[in-house]
Amino acid sequence: MNTPTLEQLKRAYAELIVEGMDMKLLIEFAEDSIMDNIKGYEFDDIKEEIEDCYGKEVWDDLMAT
Repeated sequence: MNTPTLEQLKRAYAELIVEGMDMKLLIEFAEDSIMDNIKGYEFDDIKEEIEDCYGKEVWDDLMAT
């Protein structure tokens, strides 16, 4: 029998975790992960990323709320 590599095992485990999540939990997990990824951003960093990914209009809309 072929033993899976560590990366294959990690991927299979991650898939197992995700498959056990309902949509609400999956969304919450994704939002928390994104917040962790951008926690070091300064104002100009988040502005630049939002404008690059979604455009100035989306940035303006977010700033208006």
